[in-house]
Amino acid sequence: MTHISSTEALRQLMLSKDKDIVKISSKGYGLSNGLDYCYVGVKSNEGSNYLVQAYGNEARELYAEAIMIVSNARALD
Repeated sequence: MTHISSTEALRQLMLSKDKDIVKISSKGYGLSNGLDYCYVGVKSNEGSNYLVQAYGNEARELYAEAIMIVSNARALD
């Protein structure tokens, strides 16, 4: 089985133009045990909901990728 990072999973989800990021956890969000955590909510035009989650260093990468995707989408509008 191949491991796909949360960042790559988000990229693959967003390849389809019928999906929008609707929620990103706040920057620097951490769990009570000190571990970094990030989630990104994605919704498709057909009503399907997706949640991409990451912990540790991958959480920081996922946050940065989600912010970049949202910023790029706004720049195109």
